Amino acid sequence: MNTVAKLGLCCVLIAPAWRAPSAAVAGGEIGESTVRAHLEVLAAPGLEGRDTPSEGLRRAASYIAEQFASFGLVPAEDSVEVLRREGAEVGYDDAGEDARPGFLRPYRVQHEAPLPEECSLAMQADGEEFEFTLGRDYVPVSRCAGSARGELVFAGFGIDASKERYNDLKGARLKGKVALVFEGEPRHRTRFEGSEITADGSLWRKLEHLSDAGVRAVLVVRRAPEGAETDERNRLDFRHTFARFANDRPPRMPRSRPPVLEISMEAASRLLGTDAAKLVGRMDKSGRPISLKLAGREVSLGSATTQRPVRVDNVVGLLPGSDPVLREEVVILGAHYDHIGVDARGRIGTGADDNASGTSALLAVIEALAADPPRRTILACAFSGEEDGLVGSRELAGNLPVSRNQVVAMVNLDMLGFGDDDEVAVIGLRQNPGLAKLVERARKHSKTGIRHLVTKGGEDLFRRSDQFSFHQIGLPVLFFFEGLPISRNVDYHTWRDGIEGVSVRKITRSARLVRNAVWLLASDEGRPPAPGR
Repeated sequence: MNTVAKLGLCCVLIAPAWRAPSAAVAGGEIGESTVRAHLEVLAAPGLEGRDTPSEGLRRAASYIAEQFASFGLVPAEDSVEVLRREGAEVGYDDAGEDARPGFLRPYRVQHEAPLPEECSLAMQADGEEFEFTLGRDYVPVSRCAGSARGELVFAGFGIDASKERYNDLKGARLKGKVALVFEGEPRHRTRFEGSEITADGSLWRKLEHLSDAGVRAVLVVRRAPEGAETDERNRLDFRHTFARFANDRPPRMPRSRPPVLEISMEAASRLLGTDAAKLVGRMDKSGRPISLKLAGREVSLGSATTQRPVRVDNVVGLLPGSDPVLREEVVILGAHYDHIGVDARGRIGTGADDNASGTSALLAVIEALAADPPRRTILACAFSGEEDGLVGSRELAGNLPVSRNQVVAMVNLDMLGFGDDDEVAVIGLRQNPGLAKLVERARKHSKTGIRHLVTKGGEDLFRRSDQFSFHQIGLPVLFFFEGLPISRNVDYHTWRDGIEGVSVRKITRSARLVRNAVWLLASDEGRPPAPGR
């Protein structure tokens, strides 16, 4: 039995005629400061692009769950059971550490993951042996499996860039050695195009140069994003995939790939016998290679991955309705919180617009509604896996925590931060023409700041966001989007999609419009008609 059912929700409902109520829209206010606060957390570089799956995604899920709890939402009870079952089956060893686990609704995806029994890293130096820990000190790199033993050498960033007149490999004796390099490129204010990360910083290009030099294996030192806070949990997460940004050429894979591990800055310091953070800081400042003599340090390592089920979370919470009868019915409000991660150069797609903007609006809307709940219950959902093909929303639509018959409609928020501040596109009205008047009522009911609703076009996007998963099970849906066509947004799916490029004012105004629309859906006497195809 789920939580909504405990509130008295019936599984079989008879829908009265769809008509407007006389009551005005209520709910709390939504301010720009609230939206900005959420946006700064969700689009922070430290979350490394919220790839599905990734540690950054898990941290974002934990934040959203904490917000749901602070707003007074309650978990769907069957989500707790799903959490226990999936957490145990998938081996999510710290499932109990999540701040608000009852709001996490896990599912499994097949992904490349470390094969622990074949992963290792150890160093022999000064007559002693140091062993390092998988998941804290090192992780394997996808598609770079194997084992090796050899003398450790430092090779800077592993860059050979004639255009930049920069060569970390010149004069280095690399044949038969284990090379330690920093990821990316020097963070110098003028070299390597300044703050941009060029193709010379690509892991695959480095491996090509190092392979040509005859190395036996490579250790790549993971660097924290610029401005990111240190992760105090002492964990190095495995990067299941590398992002590929829009308009980039396909990466050129090296002809032969030595075994590769990514290692932490702390592990690098132990291996090098010096402060690795200070060392790379000197290279950042000078923009020049630095040599470091190492003697008598032998490294043995193993890198291996396998395909296995990996746990991923949707975040789901219920805001019980205020009407003793209509609270048996549910309006779903959703947004995806994942993005596309980090590419092989180390460029982070922070996804401020896609879709920290929609998730921030979701949080602002549900907080406002919680201040004065509408008549029907709201099921708030933050989806993972949207960028991988609507995976999270399809999982939830196929395994709803409430009866399908209880759901009145689904509202989706995706990319709300780019374009004119007074314009929002509403997609899905061709399939759900009965909702057109409700959307216009929502715009007029209170001062949202939105003057222009784009209600024509966008059919190419209708199948590309999470509301489509719910349309496929026969529910009325609305998709709120920043404007059409999407091609106007030249930062879409690039590392340039950062906070500085989105309008907090537009997101806030859009959130006010959505608050009104959800309030009407959750308070009108009748239910909207089933969608057309």
